[in-house]
Amino acid sequence: MPFAIHSKIEIRESKIPKAFTLLEVLVALAILALMVVALASMASEASRMWSSAEAKNQRRSTGRALLQFMARDLEMAVVPNLYPSTNPANLQFVASLPTVMPAAVLNPHAAFWQAPIAANRSRGDLAQIGYFVRWDTTSQPGTAKAQLCRFFVDPAETTNYQIYSREADDTPTDWLTASTLDQVAPATEAGEYRGWFADNVIALWILCIDSQDRPILKTAAGVTLNGGYGFDSRQGYENPSAGREQLPSALPASVEISLVTVDSRTARRIQAPISAAPGSPANFHKDQNTPGSLAHFIANLPTEIRAGVQVFSTRVYLKNAPPASGS
Repeated sequence: MPFAIHSKIEIRESKIPKAFTLLEVLVALAILALMVVALASMASEASRMWSSAEAKNQRRSTGRALLQFMARDLEMAVVPNLYPSTNPANLQFVASLPTVMPAAVLNPHAAFWQAPIAANRSRGDLAQIGYFVRWDTTSQPGTAKAQLCRFFVDPAETTNYQIYSREADDTPTDWLTASTLDQVAPATEAGEYRGWFADNVIALWILCIDSQDRPILKTAAGVTLNGGYGFDSRQGYENPSAGREQLPSALPASVEISLVTVDSRTARRIQAPISAAPGSPANFHKDQNTPGSLAHFIANLPTEIRAGVQVFSTRVYLKNAPPASGS
């Protein structure tokens, strides 16, 4: 009987792993490179933002510290009862007066006054105090470095302390001259800035305010000083209440001070001193389109400077300011 032999032959296909083509490798490397660049860019931006925030916080802390120190000096201002009170040699409280202050300190504002010294208060001694901005254009040729200066003269410094005393035979002399400023706050002194208070403060703005919370625009005689920003306690000032004026000698009820600062990177770009001609103090708080306002001053700074500007402001109420008196 015939029979058939059935054979089953299995042919298995061997699986050989496929390799990446050169094109695929290049595409993968390109994607990887893009990811690395993106991550590096994100890290760099995060680092820049952190550094910027850290620098801003540091400037804010420094600005607040400066204002607090200035406020302590300012709130104790007094006007001594000296005769005649209108004598130009008699320092009382003056702000932004070109006729009294050397031109170098008007940038655009400065203020000088007298205040009791805690250690000698029992003797009634009054120190000379003031703040102004001075530009250093010599230490680094081609650049201008802004420095906020503090003027302070103790009565014990007889050479520079030149104001009226209580002695009848005292001979008055000018209390504030360019020479006096150079002696008390020189540009350099043995490698140190004696009157130095802070770097990179490009402007100090001062607004004197009356008891009605309005800018003081005129003297008691109706005279406008330095476009309205000038103040002289020896000349008194108008009070907005109808028919009333603050007679000499009079302190403003309060003073608003603003420091215009720049960061260190921006400061290195400043090649010449920056100044401004102040308009009416009635415009102090108005927008950047109004001449005389702080915002207008900042808006008209060079673009590369304006980007690094920061402003710190405070209002100081003078403890020794007398109430408004009738005319």
